[in-house]
Amino acid sequence: MFRTGAQMLLLALLAGIFLLRESHREPVRTLDERWVDLLGAISRREPPPPPPVALIAIDDNTLKSHPWPWTPLDFSLFFQGALAFHPDVLAIEEILNWDRAPLAPGDRQKLAQYERILKDVLLRSPKTVLGARLGAPEDPQTLPPLQPTAFVRSVSGDLRQVPEWNAIDAQPSETYRLSASLGFTNMPGGASYNAVPLVLRYRGNVVPSFVLQTALLWYKLSADDVQVVLGSHLALGDRVRIPIDERGQMRVHFGVPRTVFSFEDLLLAAEQFAAKTPTAIPAERLVKATTIIARTDSAARTIRVLGVGNISPGELFASALATIQAGWFINRAPVWVDWTIVAVVAVLSFWVPRVKKSTVVLVACASLLAYAGGAAFLFYRSHLWLPAVLPLGLFLFVVLYRLATPNWAAKPRRPVLL
Repeated sequence: MFRTGAQMLLLALLAGIFLLRESHREPVRTLDERWVDLLGAISRREPPPPPPVALIAIDDNTLKSHPWPWTPLDFSLFFQGALAFHPDVLAIEEILNWDRAPLAPGDRQKLAQYERILKDVLLRSPKTVLGARLGAPEDPQTLPPLQPTAFVRSVSGDLRQVPEWNAIDAQPSETYRLSASLGFTNMPGGASYNAVPLVLRYRGNVVPSFVLQTALLWYKLSADDVQVVLGSHLALGDRVRIPIDERGQMRVHFGVPRTVFSFEDLLLAAEQFAAKTPTAIPAERLVKATTIIARTDSAARTIRVLGVGNISPGELFASALATIQAGWFINRAPVWVDWTIVAVVAVLSFWVPRVKKSTVVLVACASLLAYAGGAAFLFYRSHLWLPAVLPLGLFLFVVLYRLATPNWAAKPRRPVLL
């Protein structure tokens, strides 16, 4: 039963090829993603300076004075407060569309006044991204008309891996769409919440997500300047090259610091800035920056991130933009590293049948610990992560086979007659 070294080498090589293929598929792929999350949690390096992105948090204290759902007047206050610091880009994750049907006549008139105020301050904003959401049509047999939106045309790779929707489920009213860019906030089901999609598909066309659209406005680019190579990278002109997987997702580095101010702090700082008095917050971080407003209250924190805790979608988007602006991208080791691991384990397994079972177990445990330490150090130094499922599966395979085979016995030599 596979007692020779050559047989063990061949089996280890076949097992390595099988694990190499399965490690790029679900559900095995999720194990490697959790491994990267663990590396990010334990391998903390000196953070870079805060990038020019600020999150205006709608927290629990804010909702006490401004109950949810917000009216156009509440969002108008945000625009008025943020525009005092001359930001480059303003972004709102929520969908600016209000239903008048259930309102009383007096409330409808008041809502119309608030919407005019919001429209006026929106026109004063230099660049604005408004949240929208893709979905399915109410009648699957009848597709709604194709809505105008920005399309990414330079795309290579297997588009079937990118999540697709057939309709725009929710979007801002036309009054606001004409003065802003749309960014889709969909989070594909089953994806790692330590990553965000940069591109999605709408009726076969590739469209930018909320994060990508905000980054494009920050770099003063358009969707025509985007080049997507699924499974490799997404290039924003010649400005930045972002690593993505075959689903068009970018892994977020939560070690990049974020600037977070509460909604009340923003309004107070705007008043102090207008009065030319010292602000209670470092308001200089809002100048020429990307300013996002999103909910961060306890009810909105529905996303679980290993090593970080529960966060809201808006916090995830802000961290993704901070990752792009800081250039702290998490990259996977090239595929030749995987083949090197397979080759090394296969060659070493040639001598496994001749080694004691206890020695094989000890060597395998020591090798895995050394590998984990080296992987953590490499991630700390260069944000490059090594696979975990492949070496773990290979060593486990070799150990189990050695435990299942009898000890090797050398052939007795023939006596020599003198």
